Parts: sequence; C-alpha cells; structure tokens
Amino acid sequence: MKYELDNGKIVNIPDKDLTNLEKSLEISHNEAILTWLSDNDYISDETVEELSEKAKKNRISATIHQAKAEKSAKKERKPREKKENPLKRQIIDAIFAGLSENLPENAIIDIKNDEKYIDLCINGLDFTVNLVQHRPKK
Repeated sequence: MKYELDNGKIVNIPDKDLTNLEKSLEISHNEAILTWLSDNDYISDETVEELSEKAKKNRISATIHQAKAEKSAKKERKPREKKENPLKRQIIDAIFAGLSENLPENAIIDIKNDEKYIDLCINGLDFTVNLVQHRPKK
C-alpha cells in the first residue's frame, strides 16, 4: 500500500505488515498505518517520545547495559597447580636411562618435562617421546 506523508513523500507500506499489526494489536487499518510509520521513523509519536524521555531520565537503559557488562565480565582463573605423579617420573627416568645406554654417543637427549616429554636428536633427526596416562574406563 502506498501512503503519502504530510511533506508529500510517498511511502510503500507492505500489506503483510499492516495485516500483522491489525491482527496482533487488534487495531484498525488507519491505526496500523500510523503504528507502522511510527515504528519505521517516518513520523514521531508523542507517547513514544515521552516514554523515551522518561527512560533516559531514569537511566533504565544504562542500568540494563551495565548489568549485561557485569554478567559478561570474565572471572579471574586461579593458577593451576601441577599434580605430582611419581610413577610417570619413574617411567620417564627409566626411558631416559635406557635411551642413554642404547643410542649413539652423538645423540642429544633432552627431558622437557620430567613427567611427560623426552626430546631426541639423532643424526640431525628430531624425535619426541610423549608419555600419556589414560583414565580408567567407567
């Protein structure tokens, strides 16, 4: 539907929008047109202006935005404590001892983490041994 504003500008209002407004708000066709124009900022409605002014004075929107910001603020994480695992340390030590005895003398063996990784460099080739403890099945 085409509607002419007071300033002579012609606005095309979708018929679906008008019928939806009429049904959902149970208003007349003319009221639906005015509501659509007001919602889409073609005209200003005094009631809407008054309510917006009241909301600005009460700082309702600022309170809402502040509540959202507080909710989305991330909590500080506690530093993670490393749990000692003596069994894994014994296994890594045993692997290190076995590699030291059986690899050539020019091999470089480095323990990055005393319970997890052993890095090897043999003849210019790099290797990593990674020890993983699996959880028991339920």
